[in-house]
Amino acid sequence: MNFLKRFFDFILFGNIFVALGAVCLVQSSIIQLHFTDHLLSYSILVFFATLFVYNFQRIFYKSPSDNNPGSIRRNWIFNNKASIKLLSLIGFIGVSITFFYNDYKILLYLSPLLILSLVYFLPFIKLRKNPWLKLLTLVLVWTMATAVVPILLTGTEHFTKNDFLHIFVRFCFMMAICIPFDIRDLEIDKADAVSTLPLLLSENTARWLAFGFMLLYIFLIIPEYFFGMINLKVFMALLISAVLNAMLVLMSNSKRSEYFYVAGIDGTMIVQGILVMGVYYL
Repeated sequence: MNFLKRFFDFILFGNIFVALGAVCLVQSSIIQLHFTDHLLSYSILVFFATLFVYNFQRIFYKSPSDNNPGSIRRNWIFNNKASIKLLSLIGFIGVSITFFYNDYKILLYLSPLLILSLVYFLPFIKLRKNPWLKLLTLVLVWTMATAVVPILLTGTEHFTKNDFLHIFVRFCFMMAICIPFDIRDLEIDKADAVSTLPLLLSENTARWLAFGFMLLYIFLIIPEYFFGMINLKVFMALLISAVLNAMLVLMSNSKRSEYFYVAGIDGTMIVQGILVMGVYYL
């Protein structure tokens, strides 16, 4: 059991789980938009890029002090610095290799996202101090990487109304996922003097804001179905994952275990991908 827990923590806190979530969202977009090219090389690149960025930023984490509440996640990070650096290296090597299996335009599309991601996490940049910029940066990077770039890689010259609708739907989904993580970090952010929505608006207001984005997401996938963008099976897969996400959002609070967020809320990305791929391929 102890070995399983260590392995489980490695997958979750080593950001392998969230990297798989990114791949699932890319594949979900590809199926929803009826692409013939399933962009497997790009999906693998996204996996390694997520692994690199999320672990690289943790190298800059400051050690906990007496006035900085500890957490299971941060304790794992501070006790596994070598693993974090190794995973960052694996991610970097993976990106370097898979880059050559993708269209050269990928450099143009992903470079701004990489720079923005790194700038977001660098300690001497104050981007994370602004609650709205912090949230929007995360959401925009995820939306661009999992929805906008796949559309661009198909050689689309002009975005259709269906493309724009899908991008906005993904934006709402990511907003509903990212806000609860600020709720999770409420005490840590308070101790670090980092302003976030739960501190600015209150924990309860932030939770209902996230739930509102989830309801908007559900509302928007309905016209996607009636406009013929997705079939009934894909619609039901998206709806099931959305209902699960909405339930988890309503259950979120600053007292919940970090496993609830990393495995549960991040897990809804994987659930969506598995359900959509399941009804598509089976």
